[in-house]
Amino acid sequence: MIVIHVCDENKKANKDFKCDRSLLLNNMKYFDKYLADSKNIDDIDISVHCDINIFDWLMRYVHRKEPKLEIKNSVSILISSDFLQMKGLVEESVQYVAKNLNEIISLPIDMNCMNSSLIKRLASIIPLEELDLLRDKKDKLTSKLYMKKLELLFEDENNILNRCVYCNTLFT
Repeated sequence: MIVIHVCDENKKANKDFKCDRSLLLNNMKYFDKYLADSKNIDDIDISVHCDINIFDWLMRYVHRKEPKLEIKNSVSILISSDFLQMKGLVEESVQYVAKNLNEIISLPIDMNCMNSSLIKRLASIIPLEELDLLRDKKDKLTSKLYMKKLELLFEDENNILNRCVYCNTLFT
């Protein structure tokens, strides 16, 4: 068993979680580089700085207790699972966030922690029509999604943007 010490600075709390080494390595690829070569488990001390409730949720997921993604925790789960390299959970979370984006954007949460690759994955599955209907008053994510959508369009070499030399109008 591996003990993971979780420190939650916001709540000023600490909690230890236990997980079987192979289960941890199979589900959280982030720990591969720290645990793969080490023979003596007693010498390993893992400390993680994050929200205790989110890490508890992730541990329940790893132990197949099937916690439920919710509007209020989905972005945190997405960001954390991406950082911990939990490929299946990242995909599940991206799908959930894309499906519930209007509700999620209305929450008082900071979306700036979402990295560029996650935004690109969201942009790739959100249809342009849905993006146009998104109500994001504080522009937490909409402009970033449009930018990634545009980048995705230009990745296809058949899509070329031109500008008229007479009127400066852009056209494809």
